Amino acid sequence: MGYCNCYSNYFRRANSTLVSIWFAAGAIIGIVAALLKWEVYLQLLLAAGVSFILVLATRPLARKLTLNTEVKTNAEKLIGMKGKVTKNILPNEKGEIKIDYQLWTAVSINDKTISAGESVVVKEIVGNKLVVDVIEEIEIK
Repeated sequence: MGYCNCYSNYFRRANSTLVSIWFAAGAIIGIVAALLKWEVYLQLLLAAGVSFILVLATRPLARKLTLNTEVKTNAEKLIGMKGKVTKNILPNEKGEIKIDYQLWTAVSINDKTISAGESVVVKEIVGNKLVVDVIEEIEIK
């Protein structure tokens, strides 16, 4: 299983805020040019030019904030988690396990029988099924 290469909401908002700042700064320069009674084409040229320069200057920062924000999907977070079998897992058949109060369809990693009540650990995810293995309990004397 891989990672979902998607942006978190925080970084998405940060990027859109940067874009707003770029154009706001350009607009302010355009307003200053208008107050100085410069020609309209100069006002537009300055506003667009300042916005463009800010885009070029701060784009590396925006990319740094938004790239490589890999987020595991909900299902991938289950790998390595422990659960209890609620419905027997038979060879080549699906059973059911409970992890954090949620029921999941599961199969055995070695096609062996796992009885209800046994503790298991999630090894991988195949399709919509969790592949689990029994947690061997050791008796300490």
